[in-house]
Amino acid sequence: MGLIWRLLSRTTRQRLVWASGASVLLPWLGGEFAKTWFQPGLVAEPLRAAMFIDILVVAVVVFALTMVFTVAVGCVVTAVMKGPKYFGDPFPSDRR
Repeated sequence: MGLIWRLLSRTTRQRLVWASGASVLLPWLGGEFAKTWFQPGLVAEPLRAAMFIDILVVAVVVFALTMVFTVAVGCVVTAVMKGPKYFGDPFPSDRR
């Protein structure tokens, strides 16, 4: 995995790491915020509603991480198809 990971540019790696973190953190924070509204007396079954939100958050996190993994695979395939960096000769100037 280390050799494949090095094929990607530093910017791409950083963006994939940030996307992975956001894919876990944002749904979790949204779920915790949504669970604050389910109080005894306002909802018929608050425990069941809270468990439903937890299941929904897990499903969203799995889906989001799957999408980040798919993008990462696409980035690796693109990097492999481009090949190693090649620095050719500089373009000659138009001096005559």
